[in-house]
Amino acid sequence: SEKVENECSSQYNPTDNGALLSSKERAMGISRTVALMVLLTGDSDPDVKSKAESYLRAHMDSYRGKDAEKSEVDESSLHDALLGNSAAMAQSLLTLVIGGVASISVTNRLMSQYKLERSVDTLKLGLSVSYHVDNTMETHQKALLSCCRKKVDEFTSAKALKFVAKMLEENPKLFHLCDLQIDESDVAAVSIGSLTLSAFGDLRQPGSSGSAAVESVASLLNALCLRLTMFYDARMKQSGVETSRARIRQILAKSMVQASAVLAPMSSGHGGSSTLGSSAKTANTQLDIRDHCYGVVCTLARSTFCLDERGALYDCGNSRSFPENTNQTHFNRTLKSISTASMLFGCVANEVEMLRPRATSALDALLSAYVRVVTSTSENARRIDDGKSNTKTESIPTTSTNPWADIRINDAVVDKKNDNTKEIDGLSRSLAPLLWTSSRRSQPKSSRLAAVRWSNELLIHLDAKNAIHLLCFLSGDDDATVSMIAKKALGVESSLGDDVTFNETEWSNSSEAILSSVTFTELMETIVGREAEVIPGRPKFAEFVVPAKAATCRFMLQSLFSEGSFYGQESCASAVDDYVMAILGTFADYQGRSLSREESDLLDECSICLESCVSTFRETRVALTSSEICYGFNDIAGQAVSSSSSKTRRHLSRIMGCLYEDHCLWNDASDLSEKFSISQWLEKSGLIKNAEMCREILEKAFESSFVACEVHGAAFLGSSCLRAFRLGDANGTAEDSHDVSPTITKCWSVCSRIVNLLGKGLMHADEVIGNACAQGLVISFSYDGHDAPILNPFLYEGFALALNELNSALKKFNSIDHADPTRASTLIRAAGVLLAASTSGAGSRSNTEDVSVDLGPARLQCTEALFSILGGAAYRKDEELSLAVGEALAAYADAFGNAKWSNESEIWPDDYDEVFAFDLPPHQHVLYTLFQREVTHTNPLKRNASAAVLLALVAHASRQANLGRMDRAMVKQVSKNINLFQNSFIKLLSDPKSKQLSRESCCRGLAACRGLAHTLGDDGGILNERLLKAFGQTTYGGSAMIETESQARERRNERDGADADFPETEIGGAAGITESALGAFREMAAAAISLGRPDTVYSLLILSTSHSAWLAPRNRDKYNERSLLGNARAENSVSVRNALRPHLGKLVPRLLRACNDPNKHTREQMNSLWVALTGGGAESRAVITQNFLSTIDALIQDAVCSSWRARAGACSAISDIIVGRSWDELGGGGVVVDDDGEKMNTTASIRLIRLWRSALRALDDVRLVVRERGEVLGRSLRALTIRLCDPSVLISSDDTFLSDSDQMKKDREIEVQAEYAAAVSLGWLVKYGLNAPCPEATGICISCLLGIVDVSKPTTLQPVLAELCYALLMAMSGLEPAALNYLQVRAAGDSNSGGSGNDRYDNLERIRIQAAMSGPIATALNKCLEMVKHVDLETQQKLVPVFDSSLRTGAGFATRAATADAVSNLSNSCPSAFRFKGISSVNPTVRLLRALYYASERERGITAKDKMTHALGNLAALAPGSSVRQLVIKACKRYCESSGSNNDPSARKAAAATVRAIVVRSSNQLYDGGPNDIWRKKVLPVAFLGRHDEDTKVSTLWKDVWDEGGSIMSSSGRNDDTYGITLQENLLPFLEMAIISALRDMSWARRRHACSALLELSNSNILAPTSRSIIGDEDENDHDRFLQRAKSSSVLLRECTRIIARPRVWVGKADTIKAGSIIAGKWCSIAPAKGTSIDSLHGYYHTEWFPIVLKIDSYDDLFDGDGWFALNHSEADYLQDADCDVDEVKQLVANDDEYNGDESGLNLTDENEFEEEPDSGATFVKLSSMNTG
Repeated sequence: SEKVENECSSQYNPTDNGALLSSKERAMGISRTVALMVLLTGDSDPDVKSKAESYLRAHMDSYRGKDAEKSEVDESSLHDALLGNSAAMAQSLLTLVIGGVASISVTNRLMSQYKLERSVDTLKLGLSVSYHVDNTMETHQKALLSCCRKKVDEFTSAKALKFVAKMLEENPKLFHLCDLQIDESDVAAVSIGSLTLSAFGDLRQPGSSGSAAVESVASLLNALCLRLTMFYDARMKQSGVETSRARIRQILAKSMVQASAVLAPMSSGHGGSSTLGSSAKTANTQLDIRDHCYGVVCTLARSTFCLDERGALYDCGNSRSFPENTNQTHFNRTLKSISTASMLFGCVANEVEMLRPRATSALDALLSAYVRVVTSTSENARRIDDGKSNTKTESIPTTSTNPWADIRINDAVVDKKNDNTKEIDGLSRSLAPLLWTSSRRSQPKSSRLAAVRWSNELLIHLDAKNAIHLLCFLSGDDDATVSMIAKKALGVESSLGDDVTFNETEWSNSSEAILSSVTFTELMETIVGREAEVIPGRPKFAEFVVPAKAATCRFMLQSLFSEGSFYGQESCASAVDDYVMAILGTFADYQGRSLSREESDLLDECSICLESCVSTFRETRVALTSSEICYGFNDIAGQAVSSSSSKTRRHLSRIMGCLYEDHCLWNDASDLSEKFSISQWLEKSGLIKNAEMCREILEKAFESSFVACEVHGAAFLGSSCLRAFRLGDANGTAEDSHDVSPTITKCWSVCSRIVNLLGKGLMHADEVIGNACAQGLVISFSYDGHDAPILNPFLYEGFALALNELNSALKKFNSIDHADPTRASTLIRAAGVLLAASTSGAGSRSNTEDVSVDLGPARLQCTEALFSILGGAAYRKDEELSLAVGEALAAYADAFGNAKWSNESEIWPDDYDEVFAFDLPPHQHVLYTLFQREVTHTNPLKRNASAAVLLALVAHASRQANLGRMDRAMVKQVSKNINLFQNSFIKLLSDPKSKQLSRESCCRGLAACRGLAHTLGDDGGILNERLLKAFGQTTYGGSAMIETESQARERRNERDGADADFPETEIGGAAGITESALGAFREMAAAAISLGRPDTVYSLLILSTSHSAWLAPRNRDKYNERSLLGNARAENSVSVRNALRPHLGKLVPRLLRACNDPNKHTREQMNSLWVALTGGGAESRAVITQNFLSTIDALIQDAVCSSWRARAGACSAISDIIVGRSWDELGGGGVVVDDDGEKMNTTASIRLIRLWRSALRALDDVRLVVRERGEVLGRSLRALTIRLCDPSVLISSDDTFLSDSDQMKKDREIEVQAEYAAAVSLGWLVKYGLNAPCPEATGICISCLLGIVDVSKPTTLQPVLAELCYALLMAMSGLEPAALNYLQVRAAGDSNSGGSGNDRYDNLERIRIQAAMSGPIATALNKCLEMVKHVDLETQQKLVPVFDSSLRTGAGFATRAATADAVSNLSNSCPSAFRFKGISSVNPTVRLLRALYYASERERGITAKDKMTHALGNLAALAPGSSVRQLVIKACKRYCESSGSNNDPSARKAAAATVRAIVVRSSNQLYDGGPNDIWRKKVLPVAFLGRHDEDTKVSTLWKDVWDEGGSIMSSSGRNDDTYGITLQENLLPFLEMAIISALRDMSWARRRHACSALLELSNSNILAPTSRSIIGDEDENDHDRFLQRAKSSSVLLRECTRIIARPRVWVGKADTIKAGSIIAGKWCSIAPAKGTSIDSLHGYYHTEWFPIVLKIDSYDDLFDGDGWFALNHSEADYLQDADCDVDEVKQLVANDDEYNGDESGLNLTDENEFEEEPDSGATFVKLSSMNTG
């Protein structure tokens, strides 16, 4: 690790005259060291190996966790920093693996392919010594061989190869050495690839299959192929790089050869033999080798390499070249090879279980490659046929995503084969045997699974017949996955086992495509065939397993009824016969046997298929009546009763019904037009025989013991016989239809009994029998025409009894105790059929006297029973019963369409009258009861159920009218009451308790009303007008359904009776109807009106329905748009969607808003409409994207509109559609920091601002729902904004192989867009967001700010960095809970709690500051401050006024503390930001300095005060010296003034702390005292006195000032005008002035400080004669020093004497007496006597400043000649004397101050700079005047 560090940091070379090494040399040095460590990890010495591994690991982890460094460089730069020259190191390591000679050979071969100097240099890159030889000279070659390095050992090779593989995996731009637009930019890729292939071939020797080196080189080959395929795919999209493409393609082909060579033994089944007897480690190594080889195959197959016309991928890497003049196109030759496929199929079959999934994956990838080739071939052939193709024969996918992600064949590919696609038939002939072999049951599951997939996705488009044959065989596979895929490919996965209805059958797309490519006849020959045509290994239908036979039968049925087979062939009768015979043969095989579940399912399928053929083809019916077949109609009749499967019994009964109803089958006459004989028909067909058998079985059902399956079959078979006989007699075509022969009479008797028994069985305890009886009644009385056949009188008795039983059954299974929706459903259907059939017998009585049930009353009772279902107990369990009731009533009402009714009534009473209703004909009876009773019922369940009944009636009438049957009574009655239908639908639609089915029934019912009116000749204007009024198109802008009474009355008066014929009860002040009830439909109406197509609203109503009831097969055709609207429909659903595409810009905002409406009903309705119009899923997203700008603009307007529902819906819609949007999608453009609402060109900036404004307004909305939606919108908008500001999110992995210019251009665009987004977002959020009145809105804005700061780069934030920092600083206190401040103040004033109030205040303050500094806002602020050092100086300097403003305007100490920390931080990291040019009066730094001082002075809390003082000290080092000096003078003056009567401890402490911070942290300022030398003359003397302050904290601060300042003064040597050794003596004149000023101060505290200081000076012998003053040979400095002491002692002694002379006693006066005594005592020894010459006093200095003078005769003088003791001094004299002293001191201080201007105290808003004055010399002038001698 030390070597790496030294190598990486050795940028300076001492031997090279101090020059820096080039970046290339540094990179090579790093690479050499890393390569050495890699090689040493394979050393044989364990210690060397261990150390090398640890060193290498430490180096590779050296950048781990350094996010800041990683953010500044991209991934490739990070790899270069770790590995140096990665390409050179990879080449060198591979060279060491294969040896020098082999590497030189590879390099020489490659050098011949490259011409550019840069490419040649890349090939020569190496970390060791390079040799240059002349290949023509033998001596040079020998010398080279002797010098070339031998290859390293196997273990070292493994380590080196693993490392190179890791390099390729982790560095996607390893090959990106130059601009990719250059053809030779692939030199690194080709070089490393060639060396890797050489290493693979060299290491993979016989006996080395399990070595670690081979596993490593296989891993390297896998990684190499992954990178090379990406390179190759990028090359395929570029032009002018054909040579490069060929070089890479050659390497990939060789890689395929090597991988195939490894996998080939496993394919043959011998791969596992080599592992026998080997160790577990060797076996695992072999597994890893094959695993890597499978990865190589997968990688190559999934790239565009699979489209190479040489087909190396498909022939185990063997490439072929073809002459240019060949006539064959594209892949027709290469597709004939299946070598790779055969190998992989063998691997799948023989591979060990652990690697079998990998083999299967490789086989799947190869399959996708084949599919892409076939697709490309077909598309090229089609373009050639269309004349749209040029000579280019290779189709390269243009998508940038994974080209193998979707391997499905396009629909166009499955067209019938033309001449061009026949060229690939060779592939199908080769694949078919391989797939059949793999599909054997003996093969493993993975092999069979691969076979079914290849058949489904590839072979079926090449050879449909054989593919279908194989799929049919595999549909019965034991594995569920294999069989499911096969059934899905055949299109029978969902239809298998279901009944077939030809007009409702919808084949899947794949099945339809398959069936269009092959005919039914061809399939029959291939699958069923004949014994002579059997191909070994390919079983036919008879050899299939049971499940496969069932699936084959269903598929063959679909093929038979497909359009190509049913209409495209002239005749397929023989094929149909073969198909039917196969089915009958299956029946015959299982006749009389006990069946398993699978066999039972097979017979079910056979019965379904046989019924379809019988009902469609007469030939089949003829064949069944033939006596030559093995399984005839008699066998079918017996099986219909005895079969164990109910489905088989039901379908076989239908088959018998079809046979019975085809009278021509039983007619012996040669002329088919002659009437048939019923008696003959009954005799030949055996109908009466089977009917009697069924009657006997049904009678046993009511005994104690019965066989349920027989009863079930008898019900269906008997009903089929009854229907055939009833219709045969009713059509009047029989020659004996009016004869009453014994046979016919007997048959009628049997049929009547069957009806009776079926009716009796409706209430059977066995549900299966009950349902069978109900279905039997439906079959018995169903009919094919439009009018019900006349009911034969022979059936009156049984029919009446059946109706009576049906009525009882309906009541029973609708009761609470026995509610059963399933049985009720079958009973309802049976009731509808029976009511329709009984219409002709209304009022008739039975001929039998003992029968008390009349047909007419029974019919009416049954009708009432149907109405009772609505809202009943069964309806509550299944609401779809209401639709079944409606259909039953519709059938009853329209049973006799053209009949004349004697009791019709055009005028209905207002109130429901049961007697009147029962007298009405069926169609009027039903409508009258519905409108007068059910629709207006008080039970909401009744009303809900009525909607579906109304729909069934009007839909039935609309269908009849569309078919041209307008003259039917029921249609006429419905059309007369069309207004009632519409009003009822609207009323039910707006019912607040309506359910989904009810609402959707109303929607479809309104469309049916429109269709019916249009069919009857009405243009629909009135209906449209009424509907639009109800939906919201009124004068008042709202729905007429929610008008008040006064509004409705006014509107009616304005209408002047135009609609007088319309009932008015349904509109105007309707109770219980709210705005939400019609919300969805109002949106539909508004959309239709805005498009100018009112009729479109009906299509929208239908599209908005999504209930599962409309998708059921029985309802799909009855209630679709075509049936309901008929000719009035605009288009079908797809056409409506396409027609509305141009208008989606207007529709999408409305739909999205309504889809998110607060009302649940509106959401459900509009979501269904949205999915129907846009398709849902990805299609909906695409529609939104296409209309995004208009949609988002409209929704933004809706988000701030007056309707709260619109606001809520718009907020939710916006939050959904803005997810993942880019700057360009929002509109692009530059930066706009404010939206004035007048911009014509709305850019992304404007939209982003408007989105934020809308979100913040929603968060502060008065409605709870809107606020909740606003929170969702805020979170979505926050995520969008952060994403837009993060450039790393917008970088795609597809940009790896872009050219240098394109990459730089794209990166710059991304960064610019991120800068735009950050500037707009931060600017608006800082200006408006943080000032939002709503706390939730402010929280979202703060969260977004934090997110933006976290992801943005310094250059992104630079434009708004100052404003952002200011906002964050203000937010520190602005967003702090006010309760904390309240708590802190109350805690400080609480006298009951323990401790001092100030201590509690400071503790809480400290906690609050810690919480604020650890919060997210502080984190963002620190992030911004870290970015400051990366921005320009101008931006840095903008922060200084910001800090000043935050200090002055901050609302709390958290803001001031954070500002102080920010100033301290930037003072250290960016000192240049505080250096401004110009005078001090306009210097922002000076202003900030003063702000910090005054803020610290007024701050109460100690923590914030300490932070501001700390910041002031740091800032003072960068501020101008004059400003700092004047601030210090101000602080000293403030300290002196804050005592006595103006006592202010906080001010004294602040002043002391300020001076200390400046002295300690800005010591450089002390070297310049200015023209007045304030540090010596003012600051240090004040500090000397301050050390004696009673407050220990203040005294400690002044002591630090004295110590630190004194040391600096001593070291600076500035003592030109003073003398002395110690600091006190050096500053003695200034200390003297400070002491005198303090002694004469009005403050007693100041006097005490001066006394203490004076005593200290006295005790330290500073106020005494110098020790050398009596020596005569002293120099001039000693003389000056003596004079200085004498002067100061004289002045101070005089002041002490005057103080002593005053009679007032005060604390500290004793210190003055002590000091005066000490001074006098010190100077007495040398005091001159009066009259004595100075020169004669033993060398004393001559001076007039001796404090003591000896005069023997002056007894009355205190001072020389004053006669003080002789005078009588009064107290007034003392006081006057004291006042004069004070005035004198004040004048002294005033003359001495450097600044005596007026200050405004703590007023931070009106400050003037300190102005320095010139030195006046006032100090010593005054002192000289005080000489007393």
